[in-house]
Amino acid sequence: MYYIAKVKVEVITDDESKNQKFKNETYLVAAESVTDAEAVVHENFSGGAGEFIVKSVSESPVLDVLVAKK
Repeated sequence: MYYIAKVKVEVITDDESKNQKFKNETYLVAAESVTDAEAVVHENFSGGAGEFIVKSVSESPVLDVLVAKK
């Protein structure tokens, strides 16, 4: 099953301003449940350079991901 995870992530800028900036990003997550999907997001973002907040996780209407045959 697929889930939509909305994550607020810290933006790393090249300037030396001390303002903390965030942007909202959306991810498609393959998982067994909402709880598992949130755990996948935490697993992928933990240990990264910036802070993040999982804003929401909801069931996706996506049925499958089709991949081009080579």
